[in-house]
Amino acid sequence: MKDRSKFSQLSFRQKLILTSIACLVIPAIGMLYITTVYSKLIIREHSLEKSTQSLTIVQSQIDVIFEEMVSVSNFVHFDPEMKTLLEDAKTNPVAARTLTNRLEQVAGDTLDLRLTLLDNEGHAYSDYSFYDYDPRQFSRQSWFQTLEKLSPYDTLFLGAEANYLISLEPDKPFVFMTARALREGLNTPPYAYLIVSRSEAAIRERFASLEEDVYLLNDQETILSNRNPDLIGSDFNTLLPIAELLFPDIVEFKDENQLLLSLPLKYAKWRLVSVAPYEQLTEKLNGISRTGLILQAVFAVSFLFALTYLLRRFTKPVLVLGKVARRVEAGDLMVRSNIRGKDEIGSLGLSFDTMLDHVQLMLKQVEMEQELKRHAEMAMLQAQINPHFLFNVLSSIRLKLLMKHDEENAFIVGSLSSMLRATFSNQDEFVSIAYELDSAKQYMELMRFTMRYPTDSVVQVDKELLLEALPRFILQPIIENAYKHGFVQGGGRIIISIAKIKSMLHIKVEDNGTGMDELKLASLLQHVRQKAAEIKARNLSGPADSPPAHGIGLINVYQRMKLIYGDDFEMDIESIHGQRTTIRLVLPMNR
Repeated sequence: MKDRSKFSQLSFRQKLILTSIACLVIPAIGMLYITTVYSKLIIREHSLEKSTQSLTIVQSQIDVIFEEMVSVSNFVHFDPEMKTLLEDAKTNPVAARTLTNRLEQVAGDTLDLRLTLLDNEGHAYSDYSFYDYDPRQFSRQSWFQTLEKLSPYDTLFLGAEANYLISLEPDKPFVFMTARALREGLNTPPYAYLIVSRSEAAIRERFASLEEDVYLLNDQETILSNRNPDLIGSDFNTLLPIAELLFPDIVEFKDENQLLLSLPLKYAKWRLVSVAPYEQLTEKLNGISRTGLILQAVFAVSFLFALTYLLRRFTKPVLVLGKVARRVEAGDLMVRSNIRGKDEIGSLGLSFDTMLDHVQLMLKQVEMEQELKRHAEMAMLQAQINPHFLFNVLSSIRLKLLMKHDEENAFIVGSLSSMLRATFSNQDEFVSIAYELDSAKQYMELMRFTMRYPTDSVVQVDKELLLEALPRFILQPIIENAYKHGFVQGGGRIIISIAKIKSMLHIKVEDNGTGMDELKLASLLQHVRQKAAEIKARNLSGPADSPPAHGIGLINVYQRMKLIYGDDFEMDIESIHGQRTTIRLVLPMNR
Protein backbone atom coordinates (compact mmCIF):
# COMPACT_ATOMS: atom_id res chain seq x y z
CA MET A 1 0.00 0.00 0.00
CA LYS A 2 2.89 2.34 0.86
CA ASP A 3 4.61 1.54 -2.45
CA ARG A 4 1.40 2.33 -4.33
CA SER A 5 1.16 5.66 -2.50
CA LYS A 6 4.76 6.50 -3.43
CA PHE A 7 4.08 5.62 -7.05
CA SER A 8 1.00 7.86 -7.14
CA GLN A 9 3.13 10.77 -5.91
CA LEU A 10 5.49 10.52 -8.88
CA SER A 11 5.18 12.90 -11.80
CA PHE A 12 3.72 11.84 -15.14
CA ARG A 13 7.19 11.87 -16.64
CA GLN A 14 8.58 9.60 -13.90
CA LYS A 15 5.60 7.25 -14.15
CA LEU A 16 6.04 7.02 -17.93
CA ILE A 17 9.77 6.26 -17.66
CA LEU A 18 9.33 3.70 -14.87
CA THR A 19 6.42 2.02 -16.66
CA SER A 20 8.37 1.82 -19.93
CA ILE A 21 11.39 0.36 -18.16
CA ALA A 22 9.18 -2.18 -16.37
CA CYS A 23 7.51 -3.12 -19.65
CA LEU A 24 10.96 -3.82 -21.07
CA VAL A 25 12.71 -5.41 -18.10
CA ILE A 26 9.97 -7.79 -16.96
CA PRO A 27 9.41 -9.41 -20.39
CA ALA A 28 13.18 -9.48 -20.97
CA ILE A 29 13.78 -11.31 -17.68
CA GLY A 30 10.92 -13.68 -18.43
CA MET A 31 12.26 -14.31 -21.94
CA LEU A 32 15.78 -14.93 -20.64
CA TYR A 33 14.45 -17.36 -18.05
CA ILE A 34 12.31 -19.22 -20.58
CA THR A 35 15.19 -19.28 -23.07
CA THR A 36 17.53 -20.67 -20.42
CA VAL A 37 15.10 -23.39 -19.36
CA TYR A 38 14.25 -24.44 -22.88
CA SER A 39 17.90 -24.29 -23.94
CA LYS A 40 18.77 -26.72 -21.17
CA LEU A 41 15.96 -29.02 -22.22
CA ILE A 42 17.01 -28.87 -25.88
CA ILE A 43 20.66 -29.46 -25.01
CA ARG A 44 19.69 -32.41 -22.82
CA GLU A 45 17.53 -33.91 -25.54
CA HIS A 46 20.24 -33.35 -28.13
CA SER A 47 22.89 -34.95 -25.95
CA LEU A 48 20.60 -37.87 -25.16
CA GLU A 49 19.79 -38.34 -28.84
CA LYS A 50 23.45 -38.19 -29.81
CA SER A 51 24.45 -40.70 -27.13
CA THR A 52 21.55 -42.96 -28.09
CA GLN A 53 22.61 -42.93 -31.73
CA SER A 54 26.19 -43.79 -30.82
CA LEU A 55 25.15 -46.55 -28.46
CA THR A 56 22.66 -47.92 -31.01
CA ILE A 57 25.47 -48.26 -33.58
CA VAL A 58 27.64 -50.12 -31.07
CA GLN A 59 24.66 -52.27 -30.12
CA SER A 60 24.08 -53.32 -33.73
CA GLN A 61 27.80 -54.07 -34.23
CA ILE A 62 28.01 -56.26 -31.13
CA ASP A 63 24.77 -58.00 -32.06
CA VAL A 64 26.38 -58.80 -35.40
CA ILE A 65 29.39 -60.36 -33.64
CA PHE A 66 27.23 -62.59 -31.45
CA GLU A 67 24.91 -63.37 -34.32
CA GLU A 68 27.89 -64.53 -36.37
CA MET A 69 28.93 -66.86 -33.54
CA VAL A 70 25.37 -68.24 -33.31
CA SER A 71 25.24 -68.65 -37.09
CA VAL A 72 28.49 -70.62 -37.03
CA SER A 73 27.07 -72.85 -34.28
CA ASN A 74 23.90 -73.42 -36.29
CA PHE A 75 25.89 -74.25 -39.42
CA VAL A 76 28.06 -76.83 -37.68
CA HIS A 77 25.08 -78.24 -35.80
CA PHE A 78 22.88 -78.78 -38.83
CA ASP A 79 25.53 -79.63 -41.45
CA PRO A 80 25.18 -83.41 -42.19
CA GLU A 81 28.72 -83.51 -43.55
CA MET A 82 30.05 -82.38 -40.21
CA LYS A 83 28.21 -85.17 -38.42
CA THR A 84 29.51 -87.75 -40.91
CA LEU A 85 33.11 -86.52 -40.60
CA LEU A 86 32.74 -86.54 -36.81
CA GLU A 87 31.74 -90.25 -36.90
CA ASP A 88 34.50 -91.19 -39.36
CA ALA A 89 37.14 -89.21 -37.50
CA LYS A 90 36.89 -91.60 -34.54
CA THR A 91 38.63 -94.36 -36.60
CA ASN A 92 40.01 -92.59 -39.68
CA PRO A 93 42.84 -90.05 -39.26
CA VAL A 94 42.16 -88.69 -42.75
CA ALA A 95 38.55 -87.88 -41.75
CA ALA A 96 39.87 -86.22 -38.58
CA ARG A 97 42.16 -84.02 -40.65
CA THR A 98 39.33 -83.23 -43.04
CA LEU A 99 37.09 -82.25 -40.10
CA THR A 100 39.77 -79.91 -38.80
CA ASN A 101 40.12 -78.30 -42.24
CA ARG A 102 36.37 -78.00 -42.36
CA LEU A 103 36.31 -76.12 -39.07
CA GLU A 104 39.02 -73.79 -40.39
CA GLN A 105 36.90 -73.14 -43.47
CA VAL A 106 33.86 -72.34 -41.34
CA ALA A 107 35.91 -69.85 -39.29
CA GLY A 108 36.83 -68.15 -42.56
CA ASP A 109 38.70 -64.87 -42.50
CA THR A 110 37.68 -63.91 -38.97
CA LEU A 111 41.10 -63.99 -37.29
CA ASP A 112 39.98 -64.28 -33.67
CA LEU A 113 37.14 -66.74 -34.28
CA ARG A 114 37.97 -70.13 -32.79
CA LEU A 115 35.93 -73.36 -33.07
CA THR A 116 36.16 -76.39 -30.81
CA LEU A 117 34.27 -79.66 -31.39
CA LEU A 118 34.21 -82.40 -28.71
CA ASP A 119 32.51 -85.73 -29.19
CA ASN A 120 31.03 -87.84 -26.40
CA GLU A 121 34.01 -90.22 -26.47
CA GLY A 122 36.57 -87.56 -25.57
CA HIS A 123 37.89 -86.76 -29.04
CA ALA A 124 38.55 -83.10 -29.77
CA TYR A 125 38.82 -81.12 -33.01
CA SER A 126 39.63 -77.41 -33.44
CA ASP A 127 40.93 -74.80 -35.83
CA TYR A 128 43.81 -73.95 -33.48
CA SER A 129 46.87 -75.90 -32.32
CA PHE A 130 46.61 -78.25 -29.38
CA TYR A 131 49.99 -76.85 -28.24
CA ASP A 132 48.16 -73.61 -27.30
CA TYR A 133 45.36 -75.33 -25.50
CA ASP A 134 44.04 -78.84 -25.08
CA PRO A 135 40.32 -78.50 -25.94
CA ARG A 136 39.46 -81.55 -23.85
CA GLN A 137 39.98 -79.35 -20.80
CA PHE A 138 36.69 -77.62 -21.61
CA SER A 139 34.91 -80.64 -20.21
CA ARG A 140 36.43 -79.86 -16.79
CA GLN A 141 34.99 -76.32 -16.72
CA SER A 142 32.10 -75.64 -14.31
CA TRP A 143 29.87 -74.33 -17.05
CA PHE A 144 30.33 -77.47 -19.21
CA GLN A 145 27.85 -79.45 -17.09
CA THR A 146 25.19 -76.84 -17.93
CA LEU A 147 25.24 -77.92 -21.57
CA GLU A 148 23.56 -81.20 -20.65
CA LYS A 149 20.48 -79.27 -19.52
CA LEU A 150 20.14 -77.19 -22.66
CA SER A 151 17.76 -78.04 -25.49
CA PRO A 152 19.27 -78.75 -28.93
CA TYR A 153 18.55 -75.21 -30.05
CA ASP A 154 19.75 -73.30 -26.97
CA THR A 155 23.13 -71.63 -26.80
CA LEU A 156 25.10 -70.87 -23.67
CA PHE A 157 26.80 -67.47 -23.74
CA LEU A 158 29.94 -66.98 -21.68
CA GLY A 159 31.53 -63.58 -21.32
CA ALA A 160 34.85 -62.21 -20.06
CA GLU A 161 36.37 -65.67 -19.73
CA ALA A 162 40.14 -65.95 -19.49
CA ASN A 163 41.70 -66.57 -22.89
CA TYR A 164 42.45 -70.27 -23.11
CA LEU A 165 45.01 -69.82 -25.92
CA ILE A 166 48.41 -69.24 -24.36
CA SER A 167 49.85 -67.45 -27.39
CA LEU A 168 47.09 -64.85 -27.44
CA GLU A 169 46.63 -64.32 -23.72
CA PRO A 170 49.12 -61.41 -23.29
CA ASP A 171 47.40 -59.24 -25.93
CA LYS A 172 43.88 -60.58 -25.62
CA PRO A 173 43.38 -61.77 -22.08
CA PHE A 174 39.59 -62.31 -22.35
CA VAL A 175 37.28 -64.10 -24.74
CA PHE A 176 33.55 -64.45 -25.34
CA MET A 177 32.31 -67.98 -25.94
CA THR A 178 29.15 -69.72 -27.02
CA ALA A 179 28.67 -73.41 -26.20
CA ARG A 180 26.06 -75.85 -27.44
CA ALA A 181 25.25 -79.53 -26.99
CA LEU A 182 24.71 -81.17 -30.40
CA ARG A 183 21.79 -83.61 -30.37
CA GLU A 184 19.92 -85.51 -33.01
CA GLY A 185 16.57 -85.15 -31.25
CA LEU A 186 14.94 -83.42 -28.33
CA ASN A 187 15.29 -86.35 -25.95
CA THR A 188 18.51 -87.92 -27.26
CA PRO A 189 21.81 -87.48 -25.46
CA PRO A 190 24.43 -85.16 -27.02
CA TYR A 191 26.73 -86.74 -29.56
CA ALA A 192 29.12 -83.74 -29.50
CA TYR A 193 29.75 -80.30 -27.97
CA LEU A 194 30.58 -77.14 -29.93
CA ILE A 195 32.43 -74.15 -28.44
CA VAL A 196 32.79 -70.96 -30.47
CA SER A 197 34.93 -68.12 -29.11
CA ARG A 198 36.03 -64.65 -30.04
CA SER A 199 38.38 -62.34 -28.24
CA GLU A 200 36.99 -59.58 -26.05
CA ALA A 201 39.17 -57.15 -28.02
CA ALA A 202 36.81 -57.51 -31.00
CA ILE A 203 34.09 -55.87 -28.90
CA ARG A 204 36.38 -53.44 -27.10
CA GLU A 205 37.44 -52.01 -30.46
CA ARG A 206 33.87 -50.76 -30.98
CA PHE A 207 34.22 -48.52 -27.90
CA ALA A 208 37.48 -46.85 -28.89
CA SER A 209 36.06 -44.03 -31.07
CA LEU A 210 33.27 -43.03 -28.67
CA GLU A 211 33.26 -40.04 -26.35
CA GLU A 212 31.16 -42.04 -23.93
CA ASP A 213 32.50 -44.74 -21.68
CA VAL A 214 30.57 -47.90 -22.69
CA TYR A 215 30.24 -51.01 -20.53
CA LEU A 216 29.01 -54.45 -21.58
CA LEU A 217 27.22 -55.99 -18.58
CA ASN A 218 25.69 -59.38 -17.96
CA ASP A 219 22.51 -59.95 -15.98
CA GLN A 220 24.55 -59.92 -12.74
CA GLU A 221 25.83 -56.35 -13.43
CA THR A 222 29.33 -57.74 -14.02
CA ILE A 223 31.47 -55.84 -16.52
CA LEU A 224 32.20 -58.06 -19.51
CA SER A 225 33.90 -55.52 -21.76
CA ASN A 226 35.21 -51.97 -21.49
CA ARG A 227 37.92 -49.86 -23.02
CA ASN A 228 39.78 -50.32 -19.73
CA PRO A 229 40.56 -54.07 -19.49
CA ASP A 230 41.34 -53.73 -15.78
CA LEU A 231 37.63 -53.19 -15.07
CA ILE A 232 36.55 -56.45 -16.72
CA GLY A 233 35.12 -58.85 -14.19
CA SER A 234 34.33 -56.17 -11.59
CA ASP A 235 30.89 -55.15 -10.37
CA PHE A 236 29.46 -52.16 -12.22
CA ASN A 237 27.57 -50.99 -9.12
CA THR A 238 30.88 -50.34 -7.39
CA LEU A 239 31.73 -47.76 -10.06
CA LEU A 240 28.46 -45.86 -9.66
CA PRO A 241 27.36 -46.27 -6.04
CA ILE A 242 23.83 -45.01 -6.64
CA ALA A 243 20.87 -46.64 -4.90
CA GLU A 244 18.69 -46.91 -7.97
CA LEU A 245 19.82 -46.30 -11.52
CA LEU A 246 17.33 -45.04 -14.06
CA PHE A 247 17.94 -44.99 -17.77
CA PRO A 248 18.18 -42.50 -19.32
CA ASP A 249 19.15 -40.17 -16.49
CA ILE A 250 21.66 -37.56 -15.40
CA VAL A 251 23.38 -38.32 -12.08
CA GLU A 252 26.10 -36.58 -10.13
CA PHE A 253 29.22 -38.69 -9.63
CA LYS A 254 32.67 -37.49 -8.58
CA ASP A 255 31.51 -33.86 -8.71
CA GLU A 256 30.42 -34.29 -12.32
CA ASN A 257 27.10 -34.85 -13.99
CA GLN A 258 27.03 -38.17 -15.82
CA LEU A 259 24.58 -39.05 -18.59
CA LEU A 260 23.46 -42.67 -18.21
CA LEU A 261 22.01 -44.66 -21.09
CA SER A 262 21.27 -48.37 -21.45
CA LEU A 263 20.34 -50.60 -24.41
CA PRO A 264 19.76 -54.38 -24.33
CA LEU A 265 21.59 -56.83 -26.58
CA LYS A 266 19.84 -59.38 -28.71
CA TYR A 267 21.38 -62.38 -26.94
CA ALA A 268 22.13 -63.63 -23.43
CA LYS A 269 20.17 -60.90 -21.56
CA TRP A 270 23.25 -58.72 -21.71
CA ARG A 271 23.11 -54.97 -22.09
CA LEU A 272 25.23 -51.96 -22.95
CA VAL A 273 25.53 -49.05 -20.52
CA SER A 274 26.88 -45.70 -21.63
CA VAL A 275 28.33 -43.29 -19.06
CA ALA A 276 29.32 -39.88 -20.42
CA PRO A 277 30.33 -36.63 -18.71
CA TYR A 278 27.32 -34.45 -19.38
CA GLU A 279 29.25 -31.17 -19.38
CA GLN A 280 31.75 -32.58 -21.84
CA LEU A 281 28.99 -33.60 -24.23
CA THR A 282 27.17 -30.29 -23.94
CA GLU A 283 30.19 -28.00 -23.75
CA LYS A 284 29.80 -26.57 -27.26
CA LEU A 285 26.03 -26.24 -27.05
CA ASN A 286 26.25 -24.64 -23.61
CA GLY A 287 28.82 -22.22 -24.95
CA ILE A 288 26.55 -21.23 -27.80
CA SER A 289 23.62 -20.87 -25.39
CA ARG A 290 25.63 -18.75 -22.95
CA THR A 291 26.86 -16.54 -25.79
CA GLY A 292 23.28 -16.04 -26.96
CA LEU A 293 22.09 -15.18 -23.45
CA ILE A 294 24.97 -12.71 -22.96
CA LEU A 295 24.19 -11.04 -26.28
CA GLN A 296 20.50 -10.81 -25.36
CA ALA A 297 21.39 -9.29 -21.99
CA VAL A 298 23.76 -6.77 -23.62
CA PHE A 299 21.16 -5.78 -26.19
CA ALA A 300 18.49 -5.47 -23.48
CA VAL A 301 20.68 -3.24 -21.28
CA SER A 302 21.71 -1.11 -24.27
CA PHE A 303 18.10 -0.72 -25.33
CA LEU A 304 17.16 0.13 -21.73
CA PHE A 305 19.67 3.01 -21.58
CA ALA A 306 18.62 4.23 -25.03
CA LEU A 307 14.94 4.05 -24.05
CA THR A 308 15.56 5.96 -20.81
CA TYR A 309 17.50 8.67 -22.62
CA LEU A 310 14.89 9.07 -25.36
CA LEU A 311 11.99 9.07 -22.90
CA ARG A 312 13.65 11.77 -20.80
CA ARG A 313 14.26 13.81 -23.92
CA PHE A 314 10.78 13.34 -25.36
CA THR A 315 9.03 14.05 -22.05
CA LYS A 316 11.08 17.14 -21.15
CA PRO A 317 8.44 19.46 -22.73
CA VAL A 318 5.83 17.82 -20.49
CA LEU A 319 7.98 18.74 -17.47
CA VAL A 320 8.25 22.33 -18.71
CA LEU A 321 4.48 22.50 -19.26
CA GLY A 322 3.92 21.25 -15.72
CA LYS A 323 6.16 23.99 -14.27
CA VAL A 324 4.43 26.67 -16.36
CA ALA A 325 1.00 25.39 -15.27
CA ARG A 326 2.01 25.63 -11.60
CA ARG A 327 3.17 29.23 -12.10
CA VAL A 328 -0.13 30.08 -13.81
CA GLU A 329 -1.96 28.45 -10.89
CA ALA A 330 0.00 30.75 -8.58
CA GLY A 331 -1.30 33.76 -10.52
CA ASP A 332 1.51 34.50 -12.97
CA LEU A 333 -0.32 34.94 -16.28
CA MET A 334 2.69 36.48 -18.02
CA VAL A 335 4.68 33.21 -18.15
CA ARG A 336 4.83 31.25 -21.41
CA SER A 337 6.13 27.74 -22.17
CA ASN A 338 7.58 28.64 -25.61
CA ILE A 339 7.28 24.94 -26.59
CA ARG A 340 6.92 24.55 -30.33
CA GLY A 341 7.03 21.57 -32.65
CA LYS A 342 5.16 19.51 -35.20
CA ASP A 343 4.21 16.77 -32.75
CA GLU A 344 1.35 16.67 -30.26
CA ILE A 345 3.39 18.18 -27.41
CA GLY A 346 4.44 21.10 -29.63
CA SER A 347 0.80 21.65 -30.53
CA LEU A 348 -0.12 21.44 -26.85
CA GLY A 349 2.52 24.06 -25.93
CA LEU A 350 1.29 26.41 -28.66
CA SER A 351 -2.33 25.89 -27.59
CA PHE A 352 -1.40 26.49 -23.94
CA ASP A 353 0.37 29.77 -24.75
CA THR A 354 -2.49 30.83 -27.03
CA MET A 355 -4.94 30.01 -24.23
CA LEU A 356 -3.01 32.27 -21.84
CA ASP A 357 -3.13 35.08 -24.40
CA HIS A 358 -6.87 34.61 -24.72
CA VAL A 359 -7.26 34.57 -20.94
CA GLN A 360 -5.48 37.90 -20.66
CA LEU A 361 -7.67 39.33 -23.41
CA MET A 362 -10.79 37.95 -21.73
CA LEU A 363 -9.81 39.51 -18.39
CA LYS A 364 -9.59 42.88 -20.05
CA GLN A 365 -13.11 42.41 -21.43
CA VAL A 366 -14.64 41.26 -18.12
CA GLU A 367 -15.45 44.75 -16.82
CA MET A 368 -17.03 45.79 -20.11
CA GLU A 369 -19.02 42.53 -20.34
CA GLN A 370 -20.25 42.89 -16.77
CA GLU A 371 -21.60 46.33 -17.56
CA LEU A 372 -23.23 45.10 -20.76
CA LYS A 373 -24.71 42.13 -18.90
CA ARG A 374 -26.30 44.40 -16.31
CA HIS A 375 -27.97 46.48 -19.02
CA ALA A 376 -29.10 43.31 -20.85
CA GLU A 377 -30.67 41.86 -17.69
CA MET A 378 -32.62 45.03 -17.13
CA ALA A 379 -33.83 45.05 -20.73
CA MET A 380 -34.87 41.41 -20.46
CA LEU A 381 -36.83 42.06 -17.26
CA GLN A 382 -38.62 44.91 -18.91
CA ALA A 383 -39.49 42.72 -21.91
CA GLN A 384 -40.93 39.87 -19.83
CA ILE A 385 -44.67 39.39 -19.57
CA ASN A 386 -46.00 38.58 -16.18
CA PRO A 387 -47.92 35.28 -16.45
CA HIS A 388 -50.32 36.36 -13.76
CA PHE A 389 -51.19 39.46 -15.79
CA LEU A 390 -51.93 37.22 -18.80
CA PHE A 391 -54.12 34.87 -16.69
CA ASN A 392 -56.01 37.85 -15.21
CA VAL A 393 -56.70 39.26 -18.69
CA LEU A 394 -57.97 35.86 -19.94
CA SER A 395 -60.15 35.51 -16.82
CA SER A 396 -61.61 38.96 -17.43
CA ILE A 397 -62.39 38.08 -21.06
CA ARG A 398 -64.05 34.83 -19.96
CA LEU A 399 -66.11 36.72 -17.36
CA LYS A 400 -67.35 39.24 -19.92
CA LEU A 401 -68.28 36.42 -22.32
CA LEU A 402 -70.27 34.71 -19.57
CA MET A 403 -72.03 37.97 -18.76
CA LYS A 404 -73.05 38.12 -22.41
CA HIS A 405 -74.20 34.47 -22.21
CA ASP A 406 -71.56 33.40 -24.75
CA GLU A 407 -70.81 30.18 -22.91
CA GLU A 408 -69.10 28.43 -25.86
CA ASN A 409 -66.42 31.09 -26.28
CA ALA A 410 -66.12 31.46 -22.51
CA PHE A 411 -65.40 27.70 -22.32
CA ILE A 412 -62.70 28.02 -24.99
CA VAL A 413 -61.02 30.94 -23.22
CA GLY A 414 -61.20 29.04 -19.94
CA SER A 415 -59.53 26.00 -21.53
CA LEU A 416 -56.76 28.18 -22.96
CA SER A 417 -56.22 29.86 -19.59
CA SER A 418 -56.06 26.51 -17.80
CA MET A 419 -53.64 25.11 -20.36
CA LEU A 420 -51.32 28.12 -20.11
CA ARG A 421 -51.47 28.01 -16.32
CA ALA A 422 -50.45 24.31 -16.36
CA THR A 423 -47.61 25.12 -18.71
CA PHE A 424 -46.21 27.96 -16.62
CA SER A 425 -46.94 26.74 -13.13
CA ASN A 426 -46.12 22.99 -13.17
CA GLN A 427 -42.44 22.23 -13.72
CA ASP A 428 -42.55 18.61 -12.58
CA GLU A 429 -41.20 16.02 -15.01
CA PHE A 430 -43.86 13.45 -14.06
CA VAL A 431 -47.59 14.03 -13.63
CA SER A 432 -50.53 11.73 -12.96
CA ILE A 433 -52.52 10.15 -15.77
CA ALA A 434 -55.54 12.18 -14.63
CA TYR A 435 -53.59 15.42 -14.97
CA GLU A 436 -52.19 14.41 -18.39
CA LEU A 437 -55.65 13.43 -19.65
CA ASP A 438 -57.12 16.71 -18.40
CA SER A 439 -54.43 18.66 -20.29
CA ALA A 440 -55.09 16.55 -23.39
CA LYS A 441 -58.83 17.20 -23.19
CA GLN A 442 -58.28 20.94 -22.90
CA TYR A 443 -55.98 20.82 -25.92
CA MET A 444 -58.52 18.83 -27.95
CA GLU A 445 -61.25 21.35 -27.01
CA LEU A 446 -59.05 24.17 -28.33
CA MET A 447 -58.24 22.21 -31.51
CA ARG A 448 -61.93 21.40 -32.04
CA PHE A 449 -62.61 25.14 -31.87
CA THR A 450 -59.99 25.91 -34.49
CA MET A 451 -60.65 22.92 -36.80
CA ARG A 452 -62.67 23.40 -39.97
CA TYR A 453 -64.27 19.96 -39.73
CA PRO A 454 -66.08 18.52 -36.71
CA THR A 455 -64.02 16.24 -34.43
CA ASP A 456 -64.65 14.43 -31.20
CA SER A 457 -62.68 12.29 -28.75
CA VAL A 458 -63.15 9.24 -26.58
CA VAL A 459 -61.09 8.45 -23.47
CA GLN A 460 -61.05 4.89 -22.10
CA VAL A 461 -59.11 4.41 -18.86
CA ASP A 462 -59.59 2.45 -15.66
CA LYS A 463 -60.14 4.70 -12.63
CA GLU A 464 -57.50 2.73 -10.70
CA LEU A 465 -54.85 3.95 -13.14
CA LEU A 466 -55.59 7.67 -12.82
CA LEU A 467 -52.95 8.15 -10.11
CA GLU A 468 -50.21 6.35 -12.03
CA ALA A 469 -47.40 8.69 -13.06
CA LEU A 470 -45.99 9.29 -16.53
CA PRO A 471 -43.89 12.04 -18.16
CA ARG A 472 -45.92 15.18 -18.80
CA PHE A 473 -46.95 16.32 -22.30
CA ILE A 474 -46.55 12.96 -24.06
CA LEU A 475 -50.14 12.81 -25.35
CA GLN A 476 -50.34 16.36 -26.72
CA PRO A 477 -47.71 15.93 -29.53
CA ILE A 478 -49.38 12.68 -30.67
CA ILE A 479 -52.85 14.29 -30.64
CA GLU A 480 -51.42 17.29 -32.48
CA ASN A 481 -50.14 15.00 -35.25
CA ALA A 482 -53.62 13.50 -35.57
CA TYR A 483 -55.22 16.95 -36.02
CA LYS A 484 -52.55 18.32 -38.35
CA HIS A 485 -52.06 15.27 -40.57
CA GLY A 486 -55.03 12.97 -40.02
CA PHE A 487 -57.95 15.45 -40.13
CA VAL A 488 -56.80 17.75 -42.93
CA GLN A 489 -59.45 16.46 -45.36
CA GLY A 490 -62.35 16.00 -42.95
CA GLY A 491 -63.39 15.47 -39.36
CA GLY A 492 -62.81 12.43 -37.27
CA ARG A 493 -62.45 10.85 -33.86
CA ILE A 494 -59.50 10.35 -31.53
CA ILE A 495 -59.66 7.39 -29.14
CA ILE A 496 -57.31 7.38 -26.14
CA SER A 497 -57.16 4.13 -24.15
CA ILE A 498 -54.90 3.33 -21.22
CA ALA A 499 -54.61 -0.17 -19.71
CA LYS A 500 -52.37 -2.17 -17.41
CA ILE A 501 -50.91 -5.41 -18.83
CA LYS A 502 -48.36 -7.41 -16.77
CA SER A 503 -47.13 -4.46 -14.67
CA MET A 504 -46.65 -2.37 -17.83
CA LEU A 505 -48.68 0.65 -18.83
CA HIS A 506 -50.10 0.40 -22.38
CA ILE A 507 -51.23 3.68 -23.96
CA LYS A 508 -52.97 3.68 -27.34
CA VAL A 509 -53.87 6.79 -29.34
CA GLU A 510 -55.93 6.01 -32.46
CA ASP A 511 -57.49 8.32 -35.04
CA ASN A 512 -59.67 7.50 -38.03
CA GLY A 513 -58.05 10.11 -40.23
CA THR A 514 -56.30 9.85 -43.59
CA GLY A 515 -53.50 7.60 -42.31
CA MET A 516 -50.16 7.12 -44.08
CA ASP A 517 -49.11 5.22 -47.15
CA GLU A 518 -46.41 2.54 -46.94
CA LEU A 519 -43.60 4.88 -48.04
CA LYS A 520 -44.31 7.49 -45.35
CA LEU A 521 -44.75 4.82 -42.69
CA ALA A 522 -41.48 3.12 -43.66
CA SER A 523 -39.66 6.49 -43.57
CA LEU A 524 -41.08 7.26 -40.13
CA LEU A 525 -40.18 3.81 -38.72
CA GLN A 526 -36.66 4.08 -40.14
CA HIS A 527 -36.17 7.42 -38.44
CA VAL A 528 -37.46 5.98 -35.16
CA ARG A 529 -34.96 3.10 -35.36
CA GLN A 530 -32.18 5.56 -36.18
CA LYS A 531 -33.06 7.59 -33.08
CA ALA A 532 -33.05 4.40 -30.99
CA ALA A 533 -29.55 3.54 -32.18
CA GLU A 534 -28.31 7.08 -31.46
CA ILE A 535 -29.75 7.06 -27.95
CA LYS A 536 -28.34 3.59 -27.20
CA ALA A 537 -24.86 4.70 -28.31
CA ARG A 538 -25.20 7.94 -26.31
CA ASN A 539 -23.99 9.77 -29.39
CA LEU A 540 -26.52 12.57 -29.33
CA SER A 541 -24.16 15.54 -29.43
CA GLY A 542 -23.89 15.78 -33.22
CA PRO A 543 -26.61 17.09 -35.48
CA ALA A 544 -29.18 14.48 -36.36
CA ASP A 545 -30.48 13.78 -39.84
CA SER A 546 -33.41 15.86 -40.98
CA PRO A 547 -36.62 14.23 -39.75
CA PRO A 548 -39.39 13.37 -42.17
CA ALA A 549 -42.18 15.85 -42.75
CA HIS A 550 -44.61 13.54 -40.98
CA GLY A 551 -44.25 12.86 -37.26
CA ILE A 552 -41.84 15.49 -35.90
CA GLY A 553 -43.69 15.64 -32.57
CA LEU A 554 -43.89 11.86 -32.50
CA ILE A 555 -40.08 11.57 -32.89
CA ASN A 556 -39.59 14.04 -30.04
CA VAL A 557 -41.89 11.99 -27.80
CA TYR A 558 -40.03 8.79 -28.69
CA GLN A 559 -36.63 10.36 -28.07
CA ARG A 560 -37.72 11.80 -24.71
CA MET A 561 -39.30 8.54 -23.52
CA LYS A 562 -36.29 6.50 -24.67
CA LEU A 563 -33.95 8.74 -22.72
CA ILE A 564 -36.12 8.32 -19.59
CA TYR A 565 -36.92 4.58 -19.71
CA GLY A 566 -34.25 3.17 -22.03
CA ASP A 567 -34.97 -0.36 -23.27
CA ASP A 568 -38.03 -0.60 -21.01
CA PHE A 569 -39.91 1.73 -23.37
CA GLU A 570 -41.46 0.51 -26.62
CA MET A 571 -43.41 2.30 -29.32
CA ASP A 572 -45.37 0.76 -32.18
CA ILE A 573 -46.89 2.58 -35.16
CA GLU A 574 -49.60 1.18 -37.41
CA SER A 575 -51.27 3.05 -40.23
CA ILE A 576 -53.63 2.18 -43.08
CA HIS A 577 -53.88 4.81 -45.77
CA GLY A 578 -57.34 6.36 -45.84
CA GLN A 579 -58.53 4.51 -42.71
CA ARG A 580 -56.63 5.01 -39.49
CA THR A 581 -53.35 5.56 -37.60
CA THR A 582 -52.59 3.90 -34.24
CA ILE A 583 -49.73 4.80 -31.87
CA ARG A 584 -48.99 2.36 -29.00
CA LEU A 585 -46.72 3.27 -26.09
CA VAL A 586 -45.52 0.70 -23.53
CA LEU A 587 -43.73 1.95 -20.40
CA PRO A 588 -43.17 0.81 -16.81
CA MET A 589 -45.77 1.75 -14.22
CA ASN A 590 -44.76 4.40 -11.67
CA ARG A 591 -47.34 5.52 -9.11
